[in-house]
Amino acid sequence: MTAPRELSAAEFAACFDEPMLDVTDDEDADLDIDIWPYVDALAPQAFGVERFDDVDRVYQDARGRYDQIIIETDRPDIFLVVVVDIAGKSIHGHRLLDLNVEYGLIPKPD
Repeated sequence: MTAPRELSAAEFAACFDEPMLDVTDDEDADLDIDIWPYVDALAPQAFGVERFDDVDRVYQDARGRYDQIIIETDRPDIFLVVVVDIAGKSIHGHRLLDLNVEYGLIPKPD
């Protein structure tokens, strides 16, 4: 298993290439990578949530480099994103995505 690695904002942004494609239901996009041991190695409370839930969506960048697996938490609008390196068939890292902060609904913590 890949050791958990939190991606910086810049590292996470580098995993995007528009348009991001929703591949949630695309059977050809399945790399047979089990992300759950990686997710289970993370302490939800360290992210300010009580638990990680199910996969909400899976997006792939336009160049086919990364899959971003969006995992629900017990808090609405807060998600764990696990980034998978498609060519390397490995987990690149993770980032907590708080849509309230991202879209300016609440200020970013210091």
